[in-house]
Amino acid sequence: MKLKSILLFLLAIALFLFGNREFWEKYIKSKEDEKEAKLLLAANDDVEKRFEIQELKYDSVSKKWSNPNFYFQVINVGKINFKALKKNKTTIETDTDENASDSQ
Repeated sequence: MKLKSILLFLLAIALFLFGNREFWEKYIKSKEDEKEAKLLLAANDDVEKRFEIQELKYDSVSKKWSNPNFYFQVINVGKINFKALKKNKTTIETDTDENASDSQ
């Protein structure tokens, strides 16, 4: 008698789960939403990795902010007339011993 009631109970649960179409549609939709959320999260992580974050440190003795990391700074030198530079064709010789660098 006990085995029969357990089998009927399992059969009822199986029919409830597999026979309920709305349940499976919600389940599949929730899984698809989770996949989309993971893809969006991964895309946001990729965007954040493209940017470099540097920390500025404050020196209380000299009262200045400093950046301990190496960085490049854009310097605007104004308008340069490249056509005039081509006409003059001025060159600077760096092959002489006086202008040679010491690095090897």
